[in-house]
Amino acid sequence: MPKLRLFLSALMFVILSSGPSWAQSSTFDRADINDDTRVDRDEFGRIIIDRFDCRDQNKDGAWALSECRGPDRVTLDAADINKDQVLSREELSGWGDRRFDELDRNRDGSLGVREYQEWGLSDM
Repeated sequence: MPKLRLFLSALMFVILSSGPSWAQSSTFDRADINDDTRVDRDEFGRIIIDRFDCRDQNKDGAWALSECRGPDRVTLDAADINKDQVLSREELSGWGDRRFDELDRNRDGSLGVREYQEWGLSDM
């Protein structure tokens, strides 16, 4: 019985300590379109544009301040180059390129799981 209890305790520790990375890794897996265990600049850009399209509620090709909530506001402020409080696809794409460069710490042109995790699920 003590061995079983020890085994179950160890198993619970592994499951509980791995939980958040499983959730993150599924996001990473969706981003890694070609399944090469890396997210390259094109895959990252696709995520950015997909999220833009989802948030462009009125489908006018721009992401207005009125369509922006929570962490999105920080992105809008950072990406809105002309400060008109409207984000175009081009502005967001440029922000995505800058953000990719920030996250690609080892400068290999792609993001591994750890680099990708720095982006966070709530970003964008």
